[in-house]
Amino acid sequence: MDKELTEDLKEVVGPNIRKARRRLGLSQARLAEMVEMSTEVLGRMERKKVLPRLERLVLLCKILGVTPDQMLGFSTGAGAPRAARTSPAYDEMMTVLRHFFTQMESSLAEDERKELMQTFSHLQRLITLLKKKRPAAGMPRRTPKTRGQRQE
Repeated sequence: MDKELTEDLKEVVGPNIRKARRRLGLSQARLAEMVEMSTEVLGRMERKKVLPRLERLVLLCKILGVTPDQMLGFSTGAGAPRAARTSPAYDEMMTVLRHFFTQMESSLAEDERKELMQTFSHLQRLITLLKKKRPAAGMPRRTPKTRGQRQE
């Protein structure tokens, strides 16, 4: 690979790994364990010293819940979708589920793998929909009006 391109990628990928890891409230040690690498290597990635191999990059994206485009800095413009703000508990749950599915995925046949990833995707959408229906914290719940009564 072109040395200049490699250096440019290090400048983008490292901070993106760190930002996604911190957003999920994960320590370097925990993320390194999840992707089966040493904490030292993960730290070197975040400090822009080394790049992950393709397989590790894909695994990092899955665990951190970002697309490869986002990780590589291709979708950072004004039109790029922003991640919805979620609670730390939700982020931790999704991280654990991603890790579980990623670990389980390697022992499955191709059709089982696709079905598992579809199930995970449906679960994420369902949780997102449920979160949207729930009133925001601190907002009063609307009480239904009874017909014929006036509100004071």
